[in-house]
Amino acid sequence: MKKRKIPIDPKILIEVERHFRVHPGYPDFQNLLGLLRVKEGKLEEAEAHFQGALQKNPNYPEALLNLGCLYMETERWHEAESLLHFGAQRHPRNGFFMHLLAVLYLTLGKSPKAASHIQRAIRLRPFYRGYYRTLGLWQRGRVTLHPSVMAVLRKIPSDHLEANFHNFIGLHLAREGRFSHGARELQKAARLEPNASVFHINLGFLNYLRGHYEEAVQEYRKGLRIDPSNGIGYAHLSYAYGATGRLQRALQYLEKAVQLNPTYADLHYNLALLYGGRRRYEEAIAELKKALRINPNYLFARINLGTLYEDLKEWNAARREYRKVLQITPEDDHVRKRLERIS
Repeated sequence: MKKRKIPIDPKILIEVERHFRVHPGYPDFQNLLGLLRVKEGKLEEAEAHFQGALQKNPNYPEALLNLGCLYMETERWHEAESLLHFGAQRHPRNGFFMHLLAVLYLTLGKSPKAASHIQRAIRLRPFYRGYYRTLGLWQRGRVTLHPSVMAVLRKIPSDHLEANFHNFIGLHLAREGRFSHGARELQKAARLEPNASVFHINLGFLNYLRGHYEEAVQEYRKGLRIDPSNGIGYAHLSYAYGATGRLQRALQYLEKAVQLNPTYADLHYNLALLYGGRRRYEEAIAELKKALRINPNYLFARINLGTLYEDLKEWNAARREYRKVLQITPEDDHVRKRLERIS
C-alpha cells in the first residue's frame, strides 16, 4: 500500500511517539500515530496503530472511522463494510458511519443499499440532506449518480483521514500558543470535511483561548448547525457568550448542554453558578445537588452549596456541607474558618 507522503514536523512525531512509549495503553496515542503514519505514506504501520487502538478500546469511534476509511481507500471493501457496520451498531447516533456506508455502497454500484443508508444518515444528521443535494446525488428521495459525483465520493475516505490529521496538528499548535497557525490547520480540516461539526467546535475553542470571543461564537454556531445534538458544543458556546457579557444567552445554551449531557457534573456546576449569579438560588442548589450525585467528592460544588445555604441562613445545611468538605480535605483552612464562624 502506497500513498503520497506529506512532510511532518519531526518534533510533533517525536512528541507523539514519546507519549505512546510512556502511555502504551492509551488508544488516543495509537490513533494519532496511525494518522501520522498515513501522512508519511506508511499505510501498513497506520493500520497496525488503528488496530492497536481498537484492541485497547473496541468501541473507539475515531479509530473505527479512521480504519474504515483506510480500508476503503485501499479498496478492502468487505473489511470496511464489516467494520463500519460494527461502528454504526456501537454508535447509533453517529451519522458519519451511515454516511461512509452509503459512500461504500455507491462506489460498489449498490444503489438500493446506498439509498437506505443515505436516508438513515439524513435522519441522524439533517445537514446531510443539503450536502447530498448539493452534490446532485440525492433528488426526491432517489440516488442519481454522475461521473463527477463518483470522483467526489472516491475522495471522501482520504479527505476524512487528512482532515483529522490537520485537526490534530491544529490542536497541537494551539497548545504551543501558535494560535494563528493552529487556526489555519483547523480551517483546512473544515474545508476537507464540511459535514463534520468537530472541526468548527475546535476552531471555536481555539478562538476562545486567544480571546476572540465573537469568532468563537460564529464557529460554535456553525458546528451546532451541522450537529445540533453536540451538548459540549452548546456548553462552549455558553462560555463564549458569558465572556462577552451576554449572560441570558449563556444561560440558555448551558441549559441546552445540560439537557443533552445530564451525566456531566461540570455542566451542572457551571449552570448552578449562572443561576446563582441571577439569584435563582433554588435552581442553583438543585444543580449543585445533581453535580454531587454524579461526583460526591466534587469539592467546588460542595463548597458552593455550603455557601449558598449560608447566604440563605440555612445554617444546619451549610454546616453539613462544610463538614463533608473537611472529611475529604481536612487541611482546608478556608472552609474550617467558615464552619467555625457559623457554629
